Amino acid sequence: MSPDTRRTVHSKCGTLRKHPAMPRRRYRRVSDEDRDRIITQYEAGEDFIFTAAELRIPRTTAYEIIRKFVETGERRGRHGGGEPPVLDDEAKDFWVMLVEATPTITIRELNHTLRQTFPNKPHVCNMTVSRALDGELITLKQVHNVPANRNSEDVNAARVSLSQYMYEDGIQQPRVYVDETGYNLYTCRTYGRAPRGQHVNTIVAGQRGSNVTLIAAIYTLVSLFYYEIHVISVTKEVLKNFMTSLDFVLGPEAAVILMDNAPCHAGIEQEFEDRVIKKLHPQSPFLNPNENCFLVLKATVKRQLNNKADR
Repeated sequence: MSPDTRRTVHSKCGTLRKHPAMPRRRYRRVSDEDRDRIITQYEAGEDFIFTAAELRIPRTTAYEIIRKFVETGERRGRHGGGEPPVLDDEAKDFWVMLVEATPTITIRELNHTLRQTFPNKPHVCNMTVSRALDGELITLKQVHNVPANRNSEDVNAARVSLSQYMYEDGIQQPRVYVDETGYNLYTCRTYGRAPRGQHVNTIVAGQRGSNVTLIAAIYTLVSLFYYEIHVISVTKEVLKNFMTSLDFVLGPEAAVILMDNAPCHAGIEQEFEDRVIKKLHPQSPFLNPNENCFLVLKATVKRQLNNKADR
């Protein structure tokens, strides 16, 4: 409050009066009605400080109300609290558009692009950009690479063809799903708990374990019913031996065998002409229940690693 304004205020107050003591309390917003009463007392030459005390408004707040009235003539306060926002909706919409176009763009790149595109807008720090994206419900997530032809027209048409076959004929027959997966004997839990600021360290051998390959067959009537474990990669010869054993286990059962289009599966239909073998279409692993089986198996093995044992 300037000295001239303070002298003007005291000259209209007249003689000083003893004001009632105000208890200490938390700040609350002064309503427009209370501001108008204080200004009215000031214009009438009355003691507006006494009126502010009756309204439980601090003395400094009352002086600030009068100062703004003297300088600007405003009788109403600014609602909303705090300073006006630095970022407008145009900047936020611009960042959202950039994220939708390039999800892997960084906060630094977003801020730099905004400054180049709108040089007249106020400069903000990268943390402000991050908070603005949080307000737009945009968060940081892990990137998943999706093959370009995963949902192409040809692949979708092939899925529709297989779905029609399964709906008309396949669902009425027993089905056997065959698939293979690689597994490392050195597998371990990748998450653990420790006090804040400390790493989770475990003592392990210096060498990684050997890789094994699991070939499994899931029967729709009895779930997982046959599997083999090999210490070498699955080749056409290994798959042929597996299918020979599977054919013996199935016996005369007329079951449809479904598998994906892995390179080692090529030409397997000619080796077992007495069996109905259908190939799942490319980029369609979700059509094979073996994938879920392998996920459960690996999670179960990791869960058992809490029991200390020699590898």
